[in-house]
Amino acid sequence: MKTPLRFQITEFDCGTIALLNAVSYLFDREEIPAELVRAINLYTLDCYDEKGNLGAGGTSRHAIDLLTHWITDFAESKNFNIECERLEGELVTLDVLKRCLDQNGVVFIRCWQLCEHYVIITKIDDNDAYIFDSYYLDENYYDKDNEVKIIFDQPFLYNRVVKLNRLLSESKKDFSLGDIAKRECVLIVRSSN
Repeated sequence: MKTPLRFQITEFDCGTIALLNAVSYLFDREEIPAELVRAINLYTLDCYDEKGNLGAGGTSRHAIDLLTHWITDFAESKNFNIECERLEGELVTLDVLKRCLDQNGVVFIRCWQLCEHYVIITKIDDNDAYIFDSYYLDENYYDKDNEVKIIFDQPFLYNRVVKLNRLLSESKKDFSLGDIAKRECVLIVRSSN
């Protein structure tokens, strides 16, 4: 059984929840190993804030890199049908994102939302990216922004529709990928083995 994608419970757990949502998007609840859920919770929330509070700085790029390797090793050793590939910088292109989604995958990606923020992309068409953002907002939050729409009736798929020109922008507007050199994503695909 599929479960609806979930929202953050703190200001800091976007990386944790986005990764759990990626797995939930690809697999039915009864297929997801507890060990994988435990690892996602263990590796994320590794950054300190300016006051020294562990986790309050969110999840680092380094943690995502380690977790991507852990998931790959786990998949091989436990015969779990998932493949992950982490990309950075100019390797994060629209063509690469589309290719992953065309393989019925999901893209875990770092974008902007007042600060660096993790979301998942579940679909891209000619004009828009369909994103599940775990940060809950009121439905009218983006009323004055014609490049982002909040959607509430697709809880298994997405809750934001973002214009591709915004997503691919080097700005620091919500849902832009920002500076090309600093881009980061993980392509996650359910393998057929």
